[in-house]
Amino acid sequence: MLGVLLFATGCTAENRPEVARSSSAIPEFSGPWADGFRSGYKNAKSEIERKILATGTITEQQLVESREPLVTCLASRDVTITFDSTGGSTLTSTRTTQSSPERTRIYNECVDSTGTEVDFLYWQMKRNPDNLDEFTIVAKCLVDRKKVDPGYGATDYKRDFDSNSFPFSATDVEAGECQSNPLGVTY
Repeated sequence: MLGVLLFATGCTAENRPEVARSSSAIPEFSGPWADGFRSGYKNAKSEIERKILATGTITEQQLVESREPLVTCLASRDVTITFDSTGGSTLTSTRTTQSSPERTRIYNECVDSTGTEVDFLYWQMKRNPDNLDEFTIVAKCLVDRKKVDPGYGATDYKRDFDSNSFPFSATDVEAGECQSNPLGVTY
C-alpha cells in the first residue's frame, strides 16, 4: 500500500522531496563555532555541504569543493565567478549583453538552489576564530581607529547597524575594514 501511495504522489526513493531532518540527525558540534556549524548544517542545501559541516571543521580544500555546485550552476547560465583570497568574488559573463543586475539575479538564484553555508562559515571563522561578539569587536575597532567617540560600544554599533545609520561615511575605508575584518586577521 505504501508503495502505491508513493507512486501515486510521484515520490520514489530517487525523487522524494527533502523532509525536515529531526534535531537528532544533526551532529553534535563543539567549540566556539558549534552554533554556526549546527545552523549551517540545518540550513545546508546539499549533501556536499552537510558532509563538510558534519566534520566540525572546514579546510581550504573543502571550501573549494563546496563551491563546485554554485560554479556549475552559474556556468550553465553563462556567468563566471572568480573568488579572491579574502572571501570576496567577482561575477562576469560570457555574453556581452548580460547586465550586472541580471548576473546578480542569476547568482542569487544559484545560491538559493546550491547554498553557501560552508563558504559563509569558513570566512566567518577566519575573520573571528574565537567567535567573539561581533558588535563588540567592530565597535572596539572603530574606537581604536578613532572613527567614533571613545565611549562608543557594542550597543551603539548594534543600534547603528540595525538602522543602517553610522556615525562615519559609507566610503570610509578604515571603518569598512573594521566592519569586514574587525580583528585585523591576515588571511
